[in-house]
Amino acid sequence: MATPPKNPLTNSNGVNINYFEKLIEISSEYLEKDGIMLNFDGYRETLEDYTTLKENDTSKAWLLIKELNSWSEYFSSVANLIQKLYLDSETDKIETQAIASIEADATKVANGERLSNKDPKVINARKKRNTLKSLHSELESKIKFLERAYYHCKSTCEWANKTVYSNTND
Repeated sequence: MATPPKNPLTNSNGVNINYFEKLIEISSEYLEKDGIMLNFDGYRETLEDYTTLKENDTSKAWLLIKELNSWSEYFSSVANLIQKLYLDSETDKIETQAIASIEADATKVANGERLSNKDPKVINARKKRNTLKSLHSELESKIKFLERAYYHCKSTCEWANKTVYSNTND
């Protein structure tokens, strides 16, 4: 069975990371300015436990149910915060572009808008918005994965319980 690479990238410290961790690294530049530090310590371990789960390991599945549920709740909270920052950054981007457009050419709107697209403030506002939007989308994807993994673990426990009870009733 082939699985995708776990940590195909290397960060600035030479540590192997995955794409999600790279997105967190890129986003931290913007989040730290708002006093937000994301912490996903233990998430890798939970994923490793999930990927090595055997179909008859109900005690591990039961523990994973609680962990996956907790991570899903955490990711949901983070996603909502990131969505707020993303929406605010969209507003900031529009304001920054409008100011730059007026400064570039107050009489010809189209010319001012074209010129404002080269303004470093506008470019930075767009980059921030794009990064936060990407992070929000990734968090939403992680939440869906965690929910599916939760139900998989739940099904594993239910299947094991049915098997045990059906064998004792024979």
